Amino acid sequence: LMDAADNVQDAHLRKKEGEKEEKKKCPYLDTIDRSKLDFDFEKVCSISLSNQNVYACLVCGKFFQGRGKLTHAYTHSTLFEHHIFVNLKTCLFYCLPENYQVFDSSLDDIAKCLNPKYSQAYIQGLDESMALARDVHGVSYLPGFCGLNNICGKSDYINVVVYALAHVIPLRNYFLVPENYQASSSSLLAKFGQLIRRIWSCHNFKSVISPHEFVQEISVASNRSFHIHSRAHAVDFLLWLLHSLHKALAEARLYVRCNIISNSVPQTKKPKFLPTTIIHAIFQGKLRIETMSRRTNLTSASIDTNKKDCEEAWEQTSVKEIPFLCLALDIPPMPLFKDSRGGNIIPQIPLFDLLTKYNGVKFFDSVKAGIQTRCRFTITKLPPYLIFHLKRFSKNNFTAEKNPTIVNFPVKNLQLNDHFAFESPFPSLIDTKFNLVSNVCHDLPAGLGKEAQQDPLQYGTYRVHLRHPASDQWYEIQDLHVAETIPQLISLSESLFSIYASSSSSSSTSGEPEKKTDRHVSFTPLPPTTVKRAA
Repeated sequence: LMDAADNVQDAHLRKKEGEKEEKKKCPYLDTIDRSKLDFDFEKVCSISLSNQNVYACLVCGKFFQGRGKLTHAYTHSTLFEHHIFVNLKTCLFYCLPENYQVFDSSLDDIAKCLNPKYSQAYIQGLDESMALARDVHGVSYLPGFCGLNNICGKSDYINVVVYALAHVIPLRNYFLVPENYQASSSSLLAKFGQLIRRIWSCHNFKSVISPHEFVQEISVASNRSFHIHSRAHAVDFLLWLLHSLHKALAEARLYVRCNIISNSVPQTKKPKFLPTTIIHAIFQGKLRIETMSRRTNLTSASIDTNKKDCEEAWEQTSVKEIPFLCLALDIPPMPLFKDSRGGNIIPQIPLFDLLTKYNGVKFFDSVKAGIQTRCRFTITKLPPYLIFHLKRFSKNNFTAEKNPTIVNFPVKNLQLNDHFAFESPFPSLIDTKFNLVSNVCHDLPAGLGKEAQQDPLQYGTYRVHLRHPASDQWYEIQDLHVAETIPQLISLSESLFSIYASSSSSSSTSGEPEKKTDRHVSFTPLPPTTVKRAA
């Protein structure tokens, strides 16, 4: 009993000491230099290169490990008389070498810059705000449209994909709340969410962002398939990133579901099957493929000319339905002849001509090893957000080529009702009108063509077009350069992939009444109690 009383007394003494310490004013707050703070770099000690218990010096901006005696942060504070430090993980402020915690409202802006937090009310009004933010240097920027640093000059394909996904509203709203995915142990998931929160933050100390941590995690997670020393195809990286995020979220939800069933829910009351991840709820549709095959003596060049042989019965027929995240559109090859001035003819083709691939009527024939295969595709379910991939790059035995054909596409009111064959008991309820959300382009330098025998992926550059919903203004972002543009120029660019949103998804965020459709983006976040236990 005496020991218990001593413990209670010690607890009261520690509480009183903590209250006194909280009221204590730190005399070194005026030494903080916010212009030298940069939290975009990898959070490791600048001396030991360790990522455990790392603190940032708020005077010089360097990262050091520990705050006890004989640690790098303690030594730095005594040698250079830099006293204010912040824990990069907990966002708590300390004064060294005295080693007491600092409480002051003037440090709130540093905590918000280090770890931005968003309320549900703020997220709902994010697309209606037109207010500009200002960094410590007085430069104004628009949250969500600040530039991303091109690391080593070859990470622009990562920047455009991140910006395209950051403006998909359901995906953005999901990753702005860390509690939705903190049960996952995936570092890629955490770094992606952290980058999304910083892109949309109005408390940044710089008007541009350096995605060093995210790019480093991509290199590790992809086993160096995507790294900063070599450019890659933006669509390949987009599909890899969506698959990796979906896999990490699915594993976390599966772990939580098994934990709920085994611990907190009786075996007789098992919960219903949890919904799919937010990635598949937004981008996944369904495609039906009808395949017919037979043996033939024809070649691929003589299939269309021999009509009698094409009307014969097929030996094997198979029908399967597969999910998709991206629809690939085949661009016709470039003309072989040049114009009257000796230059190459750059043709233009409307997007609607490419969409006939999925109308359920057009056949595609191919011959391989004496077997003729005929396929046709039918869309059975459209996702709320649709990704179109324009296949511009091709490789042969000698070189890689890019097709510069301009595909004219509408920016608003893309009606897909006449170009797709849907199978639904209520076809009138299917929302087939889509609006452009983001458009990614690939540009080649002047004079780089087929004669140069160079890979266009390694020498080209990427840029992205984004729309601000509140002002209805389009912006063109290329690395650190952000400029306004007009919708008429977007459709004339060499687009690589585009993301369209259904009219019901876009109207729900603009305040307009939402239409009744047979598909809706709904996703159940992880239970908060389970999240704490899993973490």
